[in-house]
Amino acid sequence: MSDIPWYAWIAIVGAAGWGLTGIIYAVRRPRDDNSGLTQALEQNTAANQALLARLETIDSRLGAVERTLNDIPN
Repeated sequence: MSDIPWYAWIAIVGAAGWGLTGIIYAVRRPRDDNSGLTQALEQNTAANQALLARLETIDSRLGAVERTLNDIPN
């Protein structure tokens, strides 16, 4: 301990204090509830399902147009 210069103790105490502050913050911070994330995911799922339904109707209409075009003689 006597080999460490006095000014090095400032950095050691500062690092220890910073680590202690981080530990106290991690223990005392409020736990986030994920209700906002859950709601956003549900909205995203609903939007994706609506988009999928719309794409399926477009695909069926395109199939009907292709059949019609294939039935026209050259």
